[in-house]
Amino acid sequence: MRAPFRLALLLFMALPLMASEWSPPAVATARDGKALLTCRARLAGDFLLVEFQIAEGWHVYAMDNERRAKEALAGKMSLGVEQNTEVSVVGGLALAGDWYQTEPKDFSQPELRWYSFGFEGTALAAAKIRRNGERSAKVAVRAQACDSVSCIGVESEIELPVQEAATADFSPEGLVRVRNM
Repeated sequence: MRAPFRLALLLFMALPLMASEWSPPAVATARDGKALLTCRARLAGDFLLVEFQIAEGWHVYAMDNERRAKEALAGKMSLGVEQNTEVSVVGGLALAGDWYQTEPKDFSQPELRWYSFGFEGTALAAAKIRRNGERSAKVAVRAQACDSVSCIGVESEIELPVQEAATADFSPEGLVRVRNM
């Protein structure tokens, strides 16, 4: 096989892999510069995937924390409900289905009438998307990062190139549907 042909064949075979690469990470930091939440995104077929990497000792709340807390309270008074993690998309992508997320952990303290659900370590959110012809999209993540003594509002914005749908398909199996308000 001739070298130029081999190179062209390798590039052709690598296109679906390049289309599904993760974006450069967007890091949300505390005032002291400590990274609290690192987010990155990628397209997998007709799905947008957003990965959250939460700093050790910290957590962020589920995309449906408010709904889960209200269900757990079952009409009882609460000391308050923590802010949902929000993911929005503008530019070359539009949502075409529900969000899915890693199964949230239960951080609740029923004895205090405080209910919350969220993530530690690494978590994933996914939603079916529609491409609208623009070459790039912005994925914005807004969350509340908390440790055992404080909470800090964090925001990240990810630039994501929009390619044609790759043949690789994604299924949200293993994730849970975000409960709508």
